[in-house]
Amino acid sequence: MKPKPLPDEYLDQVSQTIKIIGHPQRLRILEYIDLHGESAVSAIVTGVRGQQAAVSQHLNKMRLAGIIQARRDGRQVYYHSPSENALTILACLRRKFTEIAPSAHRQRAPYRARPGG
Repeated sequence: MKPKPLPDEYLDQVSQTIKIIGHPQRLRILEYIDLHGESAVSAIVTGVRGQQAAVSQHLNKMRLAGIIQARRDGRQVYYHSPSENALTILACLRRKFTEIAPSAHRQRAPYRARPGG
């Protein structure tokens, strides 16, 4: 049975999510939140080895797009991701990586420094 075309509204919604999470640092942030659950900004900054200002800007952009949500507790802001579209895309990336990772390791020769170099 041939699959039916996806509805335009759904494709529009998913394309907006892809645009937002299409930045490598935003993907790292989303992955960190997915792996660690609700997290404080400081933990996210440390976990993705980013700069505070840049990570905060990425978090804000994803929050405004509805990909993540924020919760304030005193001076701390905690983020979590309720976005099914973003987490589905992340799961697809993980699945694809596990498929190609073993062959990628076999194809690449390990770097070896030349003697005396």
